[in-house]
Amino acid sequence: NSANAQDSAPSTSSDVNERIEEQGSTKNGQLDRQQGPTQNGQYLMHKAAEKLGKEPVLQAAIRHRIHMFGHKLVGTGYYRQFQQDGISRHRLEFKTQVAGEVTSLTQVCDGRHLWVRESSGDTAKLSRIDVRRVLRAISDSEIRSEVSQIRAPLSLIALGGIPRLMGALQRSFVFVRVEEDNLGGVPVWVLHGHWTEAYREQIKSTFPTLDGKVPDHLPDSAKVVLARGGGFDLFPFKIHFQKRGAYSTDHLEDRPIVSLQLYQVTRNVHMEASQFEYQRGDQVVLERTDALIGQLLPASEEPAEDE
Repeated sequence: NSANAQDSAPSTSSDVNERIEEQGSTKNGQLDRQQGPTQNGQYLMHKAAEKLGKEPVLQAAIRHRIHMFGHKLVGTGYYRQFQQDGISRHRLEFKTQVAGEVTSLTQVCDGRHLWVRESSGDTAKLSRIDVRRVLRAISDSEIRSEVSQIRAPLSLIALGGIPRLMGALQRSFVFVRVEEDNLGGVPVWVLHGHWTEAYREQIKSTFPTLDGKVPDHLPDSAKVVLARGGGFDLFPFKIHFQKRGAYSTDHLEDRPIVSLQLYQVTRNVHMEASQFEYQRGDQVVLERTDALIGQLLPASEEPAEDE
């Protein structure tokens, strides 16, 4: 039950392909623009985030690349996800070599709290998010607004890890183009997206002196590579955040500035709840629950604390 983009070849996924055929035909590996490629892209992202959030046991190796401001950084790590008795747990660890020092990021969600530890050299910072409180705020908000679709992406963000990233992508970008391709012999969907209008307006208001341009440290677009069929159907093998003319002003196509590759994906691994318990020791903890709720929902939508 393992998947590596270089040595396995999934079969076609009837579920996704039937939906694609309903919405638009393919020509030369690309969906017909007249038949709703945006709907296809949004549907695939929604299903990918949903499926990943429901995986009971999952493990993957991670390669992380950053190419910005003339610097190239490569980091490695792993991701683990475990669900039992309705409780979602995950653990994500990254290590990157920067200027002779190792920087690391650790996210551990035990179902109640999301712990985030960031360290660089001898300096470390630990923060905590109350996952249940965030989910309750989201639930109360959608009851009042009657927008049930909001639950999946926002819930995934609150839980952290790769589901959090997929949720953020689904919330921030609209995927307007879908292509069929192969990655090392494995059939994949390649989704191309740009900022939603809401996020583009937010960027404009945050950086008013740029005359509507996206600042250098933010991407212009996103590209997501999903498995097309097989045992890990719709699993995100690659996620690219791209910038126009990132490497050279002579070439104005979108190039990756931050990339995430997931490989050696498997369900064949033993996990238990104790592996997702964070031992804080005597570290000082920064509470970030309010900050996250403020990012996800308008201030007026958070429910009052229980007495």
